[in-house]
Amino acid sequence: MRSRITPAAARSLMERQQMSGLSVQSFCSQEFLSPVTFYYWRKRLRSVESQEASVLVPVCFEKVLGTDGPSGVVPGSLELTYPNGVRLLVPVRSEVSLIRELVMML
Repeated sequence: MRSRITPAAARSLMERQQMSGLSVQSFCSQEFLSPVTFYYWRKRLRSVESQEASVLVPVCFEKVLGTDGPSGVVPGSLELTYPNGVRLLVPVRSEVSLIRELVMML
């Protein structure tokens, strides 16, 4: 009976193959693994990683007018609040490209 590979075991195989410096063919031969199985798992794991990376996260935009805003908020600024509590304050007149860069950094 053939044993099944778990996603965790497949990740371990991918890492070990990269660290070994061997070609996929040589590595699979040493591990008694079919190269087809190796490539299947590599494709599957990459697909999962790309889906995780592209998940949209809700962001709340608040424009603070005057001095009635929460403490520490600069009047006339744009506050982005992430679900994890991270706050980003940006002057209202900032370029959209600056805001995009700041959001991508987080």
